[in-house]
Amino acid sequence: MSIDIKKLSLGKRKTYRKQSKFLRCYSETRSKSVSASYAGISLSSVSNWIRDNYLEFEDRYEEADLAFCEGLEQLALERVRLQDAKSNPVLLIALLNANLPTKYKQSSVPVDETAKGILSELRKLAKETPVVESKKVEEKSAIDQVNDILNKKGGMA
Repeated sequence: MSIDIKKLSLGKRKTYRKQSKFLRCYSETRSKSVSASYAGISLSSVSNWIRDNYLEFEDRYEEADLAFCEGLEQLALERVRLQDAKSNPVLLIALLNANLPTKYKQSSVPVDETAKGILSELRKLAKETPVVESKKVEEKSAIDQVNDILNKKGGMA
């Protein structure tokens, strides 16, 4: 850190100590409310310190957040190393996805909008095209059809 604590006023040193206490707890819990309670401060103080980067708090806060994440990752790695062949591989898969996403993370395939466009056009055409009622042809038996043909030709001789 670039802050020389000895050069700070008494009030700022007290605030810096409270910030440091908060950040120690936060780096272990990643809980703002628990850490604020532990440090004896309000959540609004934390929000203000982050917003104003008071005494470089925002930068230190990000470092504490990163420390928590790295600690969590180390714990996960230790557990993966302790797994045997029969263990559930979900944790290992999650770590591979997080650390080597280009190799292990499922890639989402962009949706081809061509089919949707064609269907949309077909629907539009169907709505615009008038419905023509077709005459229903009655089916006749073969004998009736032959009789009709003969009647048209002048009847049976």
